[in-house]
Amino acid sequence: MDNLTPEQIHQMISMLKNMLPDQNQEETNQSNVVSDTPIKNRPSKKISGTYLNKFDQMMEAKLHKEDTEIDKALAVYGPTPRQRKFEPVKVICRLCGKSEMVNPAVLSESKDRYKCNTCSRSPG
Repeated sequence: MDNLTPEQIHQMISMLKNMLPDQNQEETNQSNVVSDTPIKNRPSKKISGTYLNKFDQMMEAKLHKEDTEIDKALAVYGPTPRQRKFEPVKVICRLCGKSEMVNPAVLSESKDRYKCNTCSRSPG
């Protein structure tokens, strides 16, 4: 780059200028650009006093109605309750020796490998 003559530099500048869009093109491109205002501050389109919900016009808006009929036809068992009943199991922490009653789902391998919350949080 150090060995460029002034003629070569002028030639490069003219080539770069030719690559720039015209002033008219810039104005049309700027009109297509979305405004910089955040979406939540943009005014919503209203149709006769109510807001237009574009999702209602989409095909996906009606798909869930068909799903419930299929779910009912295929359902063998009813819905599972959110909190399942369990019998607590008495376990002893392998590090500190503390005895606790816990949900059997907490025991990953066996009762002998149980660590209480305090020991699980400690380093090492």
